[in-house]
Amino acid sequence: MSLNRRKFLKSLLWSGATLGLGCAGYASLIEPRRVVINRLRLAVRGLPRAFDGLTIAQLSDLHRSHVVSVAYLNHCMDLANALKPDLIAFTGDYLTYGWDFWWLETPVMSDRRRAPELMREVAACMGRARARYGVFACLGNHDRWFDAHAVTAALRGVGITVLRDEHTTVRINGEPLPIVGIDDPWTRVANVTRAFAGVNAPFTLALTHRPYVFEHWSHRGALLLLAGHTHGGQVRLPWVGPPFVPSLYGRRYAHGLFRRDDTYMYVNSGVGMIPPPVRFNCPPEISFFRLETARG
Repeated sequence: MSLNRRKFLKSLLWSGATLGLGCAGYASLIEPRRVVINRLRLAVRGLPRAFDGLTIAQLSDLHRSHVVSVAYLNHCMDLANALKPDLIAFTGDYLTYGWDFWWLETPVMSDRRRAPELMREVAACMGRARARYGVFACLGNHDRWFDAHAVTAALRGVGITVLRDEHTTVRINGEPLPIVGIDDPWTRVANVTRAFAGVNAPFTLALTHRPYVFEHWSHRGALLLLAGHTHGGQVRLPWVGPPFVPSLYGRRYAHGLFRRDDTYMYVNSGVGMIPPPVRFNCPPEISFFRLETARG
């Protein structure tokens, strides 16, 4: 092998190693804290004019743990509050619970033994949320793995309306807006029929953790369904997409806006993360919606 060729290969190897280390550092240290705000304008057919211009901020999958700090979550709440939304919606998984190996004395994947403390901390963060017409939440699988009743009590204790297969109604400019919360459809049989019982309005806002419910959605009428759970895959490879999405339907509902007739669903990629604690090409997200009455 010639000297020049040997130098070229050596330089190539060093460049590859440097690039790999740089990507690893970025994915573990920078992108997980680079919160983006995705602004979406939705022209909804049948939206009452009383809701024209209504704004909603969505945060999902906060996952308070040893890799998602209180300071970071408070920063996320500051960003959401700065948007001055009319409503704030949280769509589940407020702490990380599970994935520990029973034979190890020290947890490596989550903080099961600190779960009550973590829940109090994340509830205090979420309690800082401010919205003109209120703050609403549904539960996720990690919340139920820990203790659904404890999570519900902690969130209600800081002024958040938690909806579990039920709905409430707020009046906006004299018009009733039903807000529906669907319980986690994996750790519990979600009762969509019960959640929507008595709902009869031209437009409804619904919260769910997993986007699975959209696959067989049958509720009629104009509706915005907000979901999370997938984290967008946490890693999206160029030209490939996310190698893994924790979903029964693979990448189908990994992230973004979906529509069926007059129903919109948005899947948020979350602000927290679970192990492995990296994000690449999939930054933490606060979604911010402005509803508009469709013309014509």
